[in-house]
Amino acid sequence: MFEGFNESTIGYYQTISTNNCKNTHQDNQVLYLEGVKYPLEELYYELYSYFSKIDSDLLTNKRRSISSAYNDARFCSDTPIKEYFYIRFKLDTANKKNALGFFFDASLTGYKFGLNIYNLDARGMEKIRDYILDNKHYAKEIIEKFNKAGLLEVRGEKYKRAYYPDENAVLQEWLERKKISFVHEDELSNVFYGRDMLNCILNAFDSVQDVYFMLKEALQMTNT
Repeated sequence: MFEGFNESTIGYYQTISTNNCKNTHQDNQVLYLEGVKYPLEELYYELYSYFSKIDSDLLTNKRRSISSAYNDARFCSDTPIKEYFYIRFKLDTANKKNALGFFFDASLTGYKFGLNIYNLDARGMEKIRDYILDNKHYAKEIIEKFNKAGLLEVRGEKYKRAYYPDENAVLQEWLERKKISFVHEDELSNVFYGRDMLNCILNAFDSVQDVYFMLKEALQMTNT
């Protein structure tokens, strides 16, 4: 059962940030196991159970969902050890583009969770806009319900000029973006160190569930 992260989580990453090398990681295995690996696996199993009731398409094995300790040496030779950790539950897509998925990320600077579209390209965003415009009443209901919950922030750069000035303001807020994601971000607090962390994550995921299914339907249309 997930009971939050702990002092070992902070201690491990403080040590790594001071001297990021494989020896530091190996010399601090107890901190890593107690503060990162074990609680992250516990959180994974809690989320796996949650998503098994939502959409089995999101279910992936632990190795694919949880971050490893090591960075890819091809791109991070100066920092071989990750100074953050994450969990991903995302859909498999062709070429890994437009992959809709739920996430939880954390580091010494804070944590964030929500719904993202990984490797979202222009075609994927175009399909989302087309879907919204073809289903305005339905999309507006979904967006208003999400907005009312207020647990996640809509993010994504907007165009400098308005391309949909005549559309309803609720729809405009999404249509005028180059990309879109739904995020809660916060500094480390008491929530991070207890089961309330899981409750906050699940409440937020509940609030964006209808958005997820709407976007899933829209993005799948790219392959039809």
